[in-house]
Amino acid sequence: MGCLPVTKIGVIVPVYNAGRKLHRCIRSIQAQTYKDWSLLLINDGSTDDSLRICEAYSREDSRIRVHSQPRSGSIAARRKGIELSDSPFLTFVDADDWVDRSMLERLSGATAISNADIAVSNVYRVLGGSGWIRKSYGDHFFQEEKVITGDEIRSEIVPAFLHGHPFPAQFHGKLYKRDLLLASGGYLARIQFFGDDLYCNVEMFLKAQAVHLLPERLYYYRAGGFTSRYLPSLFTDMINGYRIQKEVIADYYYEERNDHASGTRVMLLHTLQTCLKNLFESSYSKDERLRIIRQYCESPEVRECIGDESAAGHFAPSYIRAIQSSNCRFLYQLGKKDYLRSLPKKVLVNAFTKMTF
Repeated sequence: MGCLPVTKIGVIVPVYNAGRKLHRCIRSIQAQTYKDWSLLLINDGSTDDSLRICEAYSREDSRIRVHSQPRSGSIAARRKGIELSDSPFLTFVDADDWVDRSMLERLSGATAISNADIAVSNVYRVLGGSGWIRKSYGDHFFQEEKVITGDEIRSEIVPAFLHGHPFPAQFHGKLYKRDLLLASGGYLARIQFFGDDLYCNVEMFLKAQAVHLLPERLYYYRAGGFTSRYLPSLFTDMINGYRIQKEVIADYYYEERNDHASGTRVMLLHTLQTCLKNLFESSYSKDERLRIIRQYCESPEVRECIGDESAAGHFAPSYIRAIQSSNCRFLYQLGKKDYLRSLPKKVLVNAFTKMTF
């Protein structure tokens, strides 16, 4: 791979079959107004021309290096990037996204001012490469530039992670101290895919002494959605994530445990609906899907959540009753209905995704 120059900011881009979307991603990093950066492209077993594209940029720009490895998943790819980089600050960019030309300058400037462990910008969600903005995070956390410290991080930001409130849980749009990343990952070790960003950030924000928030939207995230393919680990990750949340509440929020516990149960019951819909992305037969749904209903964690009247009150009574009675056919039809309802939206998103430049 060769050696990267030691720079203040290391940019890590895990790459898996990103194809021509890589061009916009890499060029947006090359165009940064801040110059003290290096870029690590972690090719995670791509089977398209992604590796060729990465190597072409590496040959032309000494700040860019490529590490190629067998397919290991996004968690392992990011971890490898952290290990290979010597920069004291790291940021992550998804291979099909792009960033504002001032992103590194603004995030680096924020950490210089406040000595923050993490700097966070707002994020645009866009459809494909069209630039059509679909959504950005609201103003609750991003009304103005501010620094949140100590106990305020744990009273304001971390509960938003636990309750599913609109604070960006993803790795992107953030600048981290590398030492904080290296010291974290205990929760992440229990997650295969779904929620990897969330639970790693929960751990890091609990450890952070200062977080600097920037109101500017400096990162462009291509909307598409992980649920457009079948995820066999989705339910297991949901359960393990719920267990992690319970541990965090017990360790850090004992006095407010009832309020926080109810919020995590609402999150689980929402995600269970996603699990039902995601079954229809699989090639399973109807009988196999019904068998899996029964396993969902019998999960002790799911039973615990529907037993919380406050959490259950956020959902249609028919949904809660179906789980209570293991009415798998009702839940099958519910998942199928949600899946069919999502198809037109999927067609639209796919069409915009192809509008790449």
